[in-house]
Amino acid sequence: MSTVKVANADRMIVAVVLGSKGIDATFADGSRGTVPFKDIPEIGDHSNLKSVELPNPYEVILTTTQDEQVELPWDFVRHYCDHTYQPRMELMASLGRQILGARIRSLREAAGLTQEALARAAGIGRITLVRLENGRNAPKLGTLESIANALEQPIEDLLTDRDDSDF
Repeated sequence: MSTVKVANADRMIVAVVLGSKGIDATFADGSRGTVPFKDIPEIGDHSNLKSVELPNPYEVILTTTQDEQVELPWDFVRHYCDHTYQPRMELMASLGRQILGARIRSLREAAGLTQEALARAAGIGRITLVRLENGRNAPKLGTLESIANALEQPIEDLLTDRDDSDF
């Protein structure tokens, strides 16, 4: 029989221990690792650390000897516990940019606009639009709003596929 784990176990920190070289963390899915003190600039080394807390499964709170608190979010800690995490997240981000770019291109073409015309109407550079449509860059919210307005579409149409049966 296969093991069944809690949903989002890869996001839940279940234990943290102050080690000599860093913060040792364990996730609900069994991944373990150490966040080195050298990668936490506010701490530097263990002599500057007063306490380590895990107030919830999604963040570690460090208190310095100067009573300053440093928050380590789960994704920062996860990267030290699972070396496949960062590349997987980068791949997901890349796929998201490509999907968004394809939606923008599709809506632009459906509106009968050239890249130059849409860029001008949205108040952005044509090269910026090319990079967005090719999935190389992720737009800021304001840029996305400008593109949606120029296309006379709700921003939701840029972000979601209306044919997606999951929603």
